[in-house]
Amino acid sequence: MFFYFKKKNKKIFLFFINIFLSAVIIFLLFSAVSCKTADNNGNENTDGENLTVGCDATYPPFESMEDGDIVGFDIDIIREIAERMGREIEIESIKWDNTYEFPEDMDLDMIISAIPILEEKESLVDFSDPYFVMEYMLITLSGIDIKIKEDLEGKEVGVLNSEESYLDEDYLLNYRIEGYDDMATMFEDLRNENISGILISLPIGTNLMTENEGIYSILEIIESNKEFVIVLKEGSDLKEEVNRVIEEIMQDGTYDEIYGRWFDYNI
Repeated sequence: MFFYFKKKNKKIFLFFINIFLSAVIIFLLFSAVSCKTADNNGNENTDGENLTVGCDATYPPFESMEDGDIVGFDIDIIREIAERMGREIEIESIKWDNTYEFPEDMDLDMIISAIPILEEKESLVDFSDPYFVMEYMLITLSGIDIKIKEDLEGKEVGVLNSEESYLDEDYLLNYRIEGYDDMATMFEDLRNENISGILISLPIGTNLMTENEGIYSILEIIESNKEFVIVLKEGSDLKEEVNRVIEEIMQDGTYDEIYGRWFDYNI
């Protein structure tokens, strides 16, 4: 079927065609801008964005330097979190001074460095949900009469003064607690049998057992109230997603797998 237009009708037809095409172009442009806005402001699509994470690599096995790279339990945890968030990650070496303040000369999104949660610092920064609860080893010398934890009851057990508050008060009542300001003196007293055992944090105990095979025996491993968290800037929009991933890796077994790489011990 053919249509014949007079010159005037043809101009009217072309006018409406131009309006229609302009409307289509405007609609497509608006849709693209809307999607971009949702990505940038609504955090609906964060794939490809970098995360810059600070870490003080002086506390193995949580974090330490190895062949020029920062490695450790914390690093494996934060890399897994970043991967599940669809982010590339960059680890920056920092000095953590326990002020809970972000370094002013560095543009960091978060800090992970075996940092315990402190309620009095919640006005300065945001904390993730805990990703690690510190455990303590009850250790004695090998080759003595103490073979099981019950053998230690009522005897002298050394604890660092700075860590005693993390341990359950009722649990400590089983022993005669001797407080120490430094670890070297505490271990010296154990070796000289001035005390019968010590309670020491898991990372220190793990290294101790590895480096002094056959000298010490682990009687028990207990949890404390010392919880490690990821530190984020106050009001960070990353907090909710980080918490979601922490819960996810704890439920699907990934956390246990990472834990096993860095805390390998036998009782």
